[in-house]
Order: sequence, then structure tokens, then C-alpha cells
Amino acid sequence: MAEPPYFHSLPPFPDHAFGDEQIDGLVPACRVESWEKFIDAMRSPGHNMAKGEIVYRGQAGHNWHLSSTLGRLFDGGSVPAEHEVSLLHEFRLSMRGRGLDLSNIADDREVWALGQHHGLCTPLIDWTKSPYVALFFAFDEMDVEGVENPSRAVFCLNMTAIRETLPEIIFEPTHHENARLVNQAGLFTITPSGGDNLVSAILNELAENEVIDPSQPMDVARFVSKIHIPNEHRVYCLNTLRKMNIHHANLFPDPGGASKYCNDWLARVIDEERRGEAEAQALEQRRLQEREQQEQQPEVIPAPPDPPLIADGEISADAITGLLQNTLGHGGEFSPELLAGWAPKIVNLYERAAGTDWPDRDAARASLKLEFRRFLLSNSVNKSVADTCALHLLELFEANWRKTNNRPRELKGAGFFKFLEPSGDAT
Repeated sequence: MAEPPYFHSLPPFPDHAFGDEQIDGLVPACRVESWEKFIDAMRSPGHNMAKGEIVYRGQAGHNWHLSSTLGRLFDGGSVPAEHEVSLLHEFRLSMRGRGLDLSNIADDREVWALGQHHGLCTPLIDWTKSPYVALFFAFDEMDVEGVENPSRAVFCLNMTAIRETLPEIIFEPTHHENARLVNQAGLFTITPSGGDNLVSAILNELAENEVIDPSQPMDVARFVSKIHIPNEHRVYCLNTLRKMNIHHANLFPDPGGASKYCNDWLARVIDEERRGEAEAQALEQRRLQEREQQEQQPEVIPAPPDPPLIADGEISADAITGLLQNTLGHGGEFSPELLAGWAPKIVNLYERAAGTDWPDRDAARASLKLEFRRFLLSNSVNKSVADTCALHLLELFEANWRKTNNRPRELKGAGFFKFLEPSGDAT
């Protein structure tokens, strides 16, 4: 039996513990059960205090440490001062005649920020005041093929408390060229040059001032912490964030951001079409198997009572909910509660659109199927699956109509409704 992922050994939020230093470094860490639970955690009082503002950083790799692009070039993440000074000097020289005049910018931190915006290795680390933007960056990129990555991570830094002890570490650029930072509610920490990386510099300063006991994870977590999020349902997470206006086109207000937004849109469309076609094929295959099993039975065996298709002359809401769950509920995109809420709306749609003798008129059948299909498409059901589900609904209502009006007719797919009836736990 495979061992559970590392993050399962960590306590659930809001408790924290020191974990594997190879994965979490010196930062106390915890876990949440899903990206939805992360959003719930961000509503907790500790992350909504006006006097204790927390900033966040999302990282796709579960074992990536808090290090700047410049710090990653050196063992341990500490940047030799002479290399830092030389690199900044070279960047200032190289920018001459390239559009942006740096000669009037005296603050080296502003120059570092502009350099980072254009791909320069810098001692800066990006943070955001929005945990949801951090969640976006944690889940934005797809996993590297062949690399095990069971969780993604969001780091939390108590900016207000850090500023009181180490004001020089926090930097919010003011130069107008940093439009991305405005949209991302962004700011930077500056990794000190010399012998410390960012985390060790913070912890050493806090310990020397007797602000924390560095051996107590919950004490350290008041200033810096890490939350592991299971690396699951990435697309659904990004879809939810998109509805919150968190996407490439908004976070990167430039041609590059627009291009990534459009590429992501096309990838989602293709994925949804492929997933819908696969689900429709799987449904049809299961339906064919059900038919074959019934045809192979030498005699009809009475089945135990099932939830009725008719309740007081009307379609059973449980029957419609069961049909929807079996057609749409397997991918996890539509919850049982959501599908149960659709059942009365579908009944109302049927009552408005169906004529008294609709099953005997091809045009009326086609019109009713189209109404079902439009309803499903308007609720974000994939086109291929919507076509299949609309047909199933049509057959269900026809079976009910013929039973109510004592107008028998041999339907295609006998036994289909038995397959689609709910398990009894639909709500």
C-alpha cells in the first residue's frame, strides 16, 4: 500500500507544526482538505484583522522554499552582497537607451522591482494582499510531467508585525510602471544580502528581540506560516477564481496577460468538449450494456419496488434528480444538492412547453427536447452531455405521459429508467 502524501502528516488549519525541513524549511506548516476549505480558512478572524494585515504567496510546488530568483542561484538562498551590488549596477547600465530611464530613480528597490517585472533575477519575493490571488498563482500552472507534487502551497506573512521589527524587509513600489502589482494587490519582501535567506533573517531578528520562541511552531506561525492544499481539481479551482475576476487578463494588464487568458480559455473549451464527449460515450456504453443484460435474461424476473415515476399523476422529483445525478453527477462538477434544485425547474419547463398529445407529434417532441437542452446549456452543462441528458429527460417524461394516459408504446432502450432511478438518498 502506497504511503499517504507528506502533507497528511501535518495538522489541519489553524494548527501548525514544524515538518520536514527539506519541504517546508523553517516555516511551520499545516494543511486543508481542499481548495474550497482554503477559501473557508481565509474567512477566519485571524486573516481578517485590520491591525494585523497578512500577505500571501502562492507556489505550485509543495517543496518550494521561500526564496527570491536571485537567492535561488546560491546555496541556502543567501545572496553575497558584492554580487547583488554588481548585478544592479549592470542592469542600470544595460537599460540605457532601452525606453525606460532609470537615471532619475534613486531608490534601488524601485529599480529591482522594475527589473523583476522584466525578468531580472532580483532579491525580491512577490506577495499579495489577496489570499485568492495567491491561490490562483498556486494552481495556475499545470504540473510538470513525471514530477510528484501531491500538494500546492500558500505562504502567509504577518506584514504588520514584520514591519514593526524589520521595516526594511517590506517594500511596496510606487513607480507607475508596475501596473501588474496594482491589479494583483502586490508588494515585495527584500531578501537581505549576506548570510541569511528571508526566513532565517526574519526568525533570527524576532528571536533576538524575544518576540518569539523559535522552538514553538504556533508562536512562529503568528508571523510566517505555510498552508498545504491538495493538488486536486485544479480546473474547478481556477474556474471559481475566474468568477471572482481573478485571471490572467486582470492580473497581467498587458498583451502577455491577454494572450495567456485567451490560451487558457481555448484550453478549457477543448478540455470541456473532450470531457463531454467521453462522458456521453460512457453513458451510451452503460446504456447498451443494460440492454444486453436484459436481452440475455431467459425470463422476466420481477424487480423489487422502485421509486415511482409517477406521484399523484406527476413525474417524481426523485426520478428526475436520479436521472440528472447519473447523467451529470459523476464528474463532481454538479453537486447532488444543485441537481435536486433543478428538478422542479425542469418540471415547470415541461408543463409550459408540452402540449396535451406531444409524444405523438414529432415536431412537439423535437421542440420539448430543445427546451431541455437549452436549460442544461444555460446551467453550464457541456454540449455533448446536454444532448444526451435532454434525450433521457424526453424519454422519462414520455414514459410518464403514456403511463398516465394508458397509451402504451414500446420505447427504445427498455430498462433505461430502472438504470436511471435514484438510489434513495437524493435530496
